[in-house]
Amino acid sequence: MKKSRNTRQRAVILNILRKSQSSHPTADTIYREARKSLPNISLGTVYRNLNFLREQGLVREIRSNGSTSSRFEGENPPHAHFHCTLCNSVHDIPLPESLQSFNWEEQPPISTINSLDLHVLGACVDCGAALV
Repeated sequence: MKKSRNTRQRAVILNILRKSQSSHPTADTIYREARKSLPNISLGTVYRNLNFLREQGLVREIRSNGSTSSRFEGENPPHAHFHCTLCNSVHDIPLPESLQSFNWEEQPPISTINSLDLHVLGACVDCGAALV
C-alpha cells in the first residue's frame, strides 16, 4: 500500500462519498460538492484523489454500462449494482445468497478472489412505469 499523508482535499472527498452512500456520484458531482468547502480545488485534484483512494481500497469505482462517467462510492459491505439503461441511475442491491456463500477458491483454476463485481441491467421502477 502506497504511503501518503492525509490531505484536507482527500478528507473532504471521502466525507462526500460517505454522506452520499446510495447516490453513487460522478467525479464532477463530487467536484461541485467539494468546492462548497474548498473553493480552489480543481477537478484534476478530485480525480487524482479518487484514484488514490480507489487504489487504497477506500473508494470503489463503478463503471456504468453505456455511461461515459464512472461513479464512485465509499467503502460499503459487499453488494451488487442495478443500472437503469434508460435514466442511467445506479442503485445498490443485495448480492444473492448463493454468491455470498459460494466457495470460489474450490473452483479450478481460481486460487484467490480479490473482488466480485455484479452488475444488473434493466429499467428502474420509475422508468418501467413510464413504459407501460
